Amino acid sequence: MSGAELLLSSLAALLIGALIGSVGIGGVLMVPWLTQVIGLPIRDAVAIAMLGFVATGAAAAIIAARSVRDPATMRWPLVVATVPGALLGAAAIASVPERAALLVLALGLCIVGVRMLRTSPAGREPRDAGADARHSRAGWGVGLLTGFASSLTGTGGPMVLTPLLAWRGVPLLDAILLGQLVQLPIATTATLAHAVGEGVDWVAGAALGLMLVPGVFAGRRLAGAMPVAAMTRLLGAMLLVTSGGLALDAL
Repeated sequence: MSGAELLLSSLAALLIGALIGSVGIGGVLMVPWLTQVIGLPIRDAVAIAMLGFVATGAAAAIIAARSVRDPATMRWPLVVATVPGALLGAAAIASVPERAALLVLALGLCIVGVRMLRTSPAGREPRDAGADARHSRAGWGVGLLTGFASSLTGTGGPMVLTPLLAWRGVPLLDAILLGQLVQLPIATTATLAHAVGEGVDWVAGAALGLMLVPGVFAGRRLAGAMPVAAMTRLLGAMLLVTSGGLALDAL
């Protein structure tokens, strides 16, 4: 990657980071940018993106540590469970057609997006301690599913986990933060695998990661200032657009 291409990609990473921090959906744009705009091979683009997402996952961990809001007691079981889930997804790639996996994911995102656009957040019942306990017990299963689907489809953890948690009734800001947190184990595992395999462009990945992080922090501040209803509609619209793009890629 030339200096000019790295500069343009760094500016794109800043905007993508803002999307990741604000609505949890955005990392899926990194690989298309690197392949279609910069012209990198898909394998190199994925390796660079995964290294950059290690930084966003670390940023999410810092935000979670500083946050007064606790994203439910299931947080760490869920995050840890993404690692074996990602390994299972990587093992299943050889037997599951990529197009079929993308179509299933696109359909799921479309259903959740429509539901979020049609459901009023103000109309939801407040969660109680029993609901938190149920979410805690479900943490391992949700984490395994997130890691598996993310690895199988080559997408980022937030795109799978954030809609899934929103579907389960987790408060939107908590769902977005948890979606960012799972990037750390998933991206770290993927980066190590790429490093052992054909290698990673460490300079490009680190540069993009450094630009993604301030975008994530800025996006998180924006999310905290936005009304929940507006954020819900924005996320629903993003899910529909993303599902359409995935469906086109699969066809």
